[in-house]
Amino acid sequence: MASVPCIYIVTGSHLCRNPRVVTEADALTSAGYDVTVLGPLFSDELRTEDEELLADVNWTHRISVDLRRTISGIWTRLRRKAGSWLTRQGWETADALGYGVKQTLRQARRENADLYIGHEEVGTWVVWKLEQEGARVGVDFEDWHARDLLPEDRADRPVSLLETVERDLLHRSVHATTTSKVLAKAMADTYDAPKPTVLYNAFPWADREAIDDEICDRDGTGRVSIHWVSQTIGPGRGLDTLCQALWEIETPVQVHLRGECRPDYRSRLDQMFPDEQGHTLHLHELVSPEALLSRIAEHDIGMALEQYEPDSRNLTVTNKILHYLLGGLAVVATDTAGQKEVAEQADGAVRLFPADAPAEMAHRLRNLLQSGHQLEKAQEHALRAAREEFSWEQQVPRLLKSVNAALQ
Repeated sequence: MASVPCIYIVTGSHLCRNPRVVTEADALTSAGYDVTVLGPLFSDELRTEDEELLADVNWTHRISVDLRRTISGIWTRLRRKAGSWLTRQGWETADALGYGVKQTLRQARRENADLYIGHEEVGTWVVWKLEQEGARVGVDFEDWHARDLLPEDRADRPVSLLETVERDLLHRSVHATTTSKVLAKAMADTYDAPKPTVLYNAFPWADREAIDDEICDRDGTGRVSIHWVSQTIGPGRGLDTLCQALWEIETPVQVHLRGECRPDYRSRLDQMFPDEQGHTLHLHELVSPEALLSRIAEHDIGMALEQYEPDSRNLTVTNKILHYLLGGLAVVATDTAGQKEVAEQADGAVRLFPADAPAEMAHRLRNLLQSGHQLEKAQEHALRAAREEFSWEQQVPRLLKSVNAALQ
């Protein structure tokens, strides 16, 4: 009897902060592969969220490096700091890519998997090294790492190393995926390489069966509810533009922001937000991945406020906009290249406007707020687009086709 192929997925963050890895591992396991995910442990809190996820999976999770209060964790943090410092001085090093890159490589090397798939900076560097040693490797470019972050934030980022890793993997890996058609084309053109397969940052349509129909966020006024979610509530995320646009909206709305709010930004938000217009502002803590769709589905309009810079943000399709569609929300979004791609396929669910253009944003919102019919139609189009194109069920065949070919 032939043995079951072993696939080893290498990442640089917790499972609860990396839904793309989880859905990939689930799909490959369901297809009959023996799957292991290797990733770090940063904190007890995130570990608890990981364990909740792991309770329902049939694949294995292994810890690459433990950063809690241990001697090895302290040493790993020091190596990361040293790597960042050296990179700022002009000596690029892999230690600047993330925590425990060398430990992760050593652990992955011991597994002798049939296929390694790298995610995030740590994972892509690890599989790049393994490919040089003769392993069969694949890569998922959830971001364009060499074109990520704003210029002022790149001082300790080993950009040249990342470019080398990306170029080599696009040419030499047997399986490569990314998040949008425009990002696939841009990377292929830049590196004169084959285009990676597009797998949208989608969630399973079946997740809608678990929507709890509870009202946890809304304020009970019956006003239209606008929702925005990210890991961090802070500057440079389009929220200043949203506040400016709301000054031009006559119909009172409730605005819900979900994420960890930077303390210095909360007072600025309070100053900017136009509560004189009758709007109300609500800030919410992050919730578990399992609960997020239920909370999104409470609302009416989702805001996807990505920016044009860096290139990675402009070209990708984030899971945020696709989560809104799955939740049945009308979407108001900046016209980044990635979000244009979604709007073209979502047939009326997404209203685009130029970034940093509050009057244009207000116009799109007003169109939805002044016509219940327009809002309902946009929500219907959102669900149709999620089901027919932007659900994970639609992405799985492309993933399996690429992986199956890689293992031949």
